[in-house]
Amino acid sequence: MSDPLILTNLQKKLMKYFYETPQLRISLNKAERKNIWDDFKKNRDLENFSHLEKAVPAMYFEMEKALTQNQNIQSAVFSECVYAQTLAAKFKLSKFEHYLEHVKIDLLAKEKDSGKIPKLTVRYAYSSPSGNQVLYQAGGAGGVDCAFKTDFDPDFAMIELKEPYARTSDPNLPKYGEDGYIISSEEFEREYPQLVPMLKEHIKKNLNAFEHLGRNVNTFSTENIIKAVSENYSGEKFADFICTEDSHGFLVMLPSSDVSRWAKLEGELRPSGRNKATVWTPIRLEKVLRDKGADIKSTNITMPLSLLKTTNKRGGSQTSRYKIDPSFYVYKKDLEIKGDFVHFDLSKVNQLIPSITAKMDFRGLKMADVKNYYLGLI
Repeated sequence: MSDPLILTNLQKKLMKYFYETPQLRISLNKAERKNIWDDFKKNRDLENFSHLEKAVPAMYFEMEKALTQNQNIQSAVFSECVYAQTLAAKFKLSKFEHYLEHVKIDLLAKEKDSGKIPKLTVRYAYSSPSGNQVLYQAGGAGGVDCAFKTDFDPDFAMIELKEPYARTSDPNLPKYGEDGYIISSEEFEREYPQLVPMLKEHIKKNLNAFEHLGRNVNTFSTENIIKAVSENYSGEKFADFICTEDSHGFLVMLPSSDVSRWAKLEGELRPSGRNKATVWTPIRLEKVLRDKGADIKSTNITMPLSLLKTTNKRGGSQTSRYKIDPSFYVYKKDLEIKGDFVHFDLSKVNQLIPSITAKMDFRGLKMADVKNYYLGLI
């Protein structure tokens, strides 16, 4: 949607409501959130954060869950909680509810979107004293971040919460073969049609993952990146709006399909993405090991410790794995260190799956500019 004049009625109503009420700064700015995250990663306790249970309860409970389930937490989760809290305050949703068990709600979709929106797994809810308006906070890779039931429209407003510099979806690419050339598949093209032009742009250039390990590919046509972003929230992960923070810490709401008007857009193909799989190019792995001077006896590997690079788990501060190269790694728990050498079984090696994404850069955005633009059209 390049022309905001074709906003849906729900988008018009909610944006008018959002921008005609007093503007709010988010309760914790980026620096403050980072300080909390760094402290939590290091100390793994809630001793210094009891005040958050009232100030930003969702954030406090996410930290508590990370402790009880012995998990790490990503900084973006803190941002989502703060944005949802500010959005709730904006709409005077004063009642907070923490869902201890997984609760799924059915979302009323417009007839044209029927079947596109799955049930939403809810973590937290913010509601008005009357209960007529409810903001459900969800999250996770498979769904939108929030669903807002207003008292002026029968449909839920689907809202995605994004930091000022963030990815859209970041799916795995089909696994390449022993030759390393990036490929596509029917399944990928069916699941992520918005990203197909970006992918095929580099398939035509015979992009080889092995030749780009350790660095990402960022050269894409503007047209293909815009398509990837504008169509990202029109499928199963449907969203009417994106909320982010501007350069002064004010919460901003804009139509999800009009992002290219306000953000600098980028594309990224990662030959070694975030997710792992059992090694699917064993010939390549053996070559990498031999090039590094590994001693290979059947499936038993011995190699110099100095040739492995340590990596921390996302959201954590302790070493979790040892990288053989940018594509292959072994978890710390699956190897043995003896002096200057490491020993592990070949079956314990993991391989990182390539991925592709588009990025939105809202840094420098000013809420007043967005407000004036849309209120002048609605």
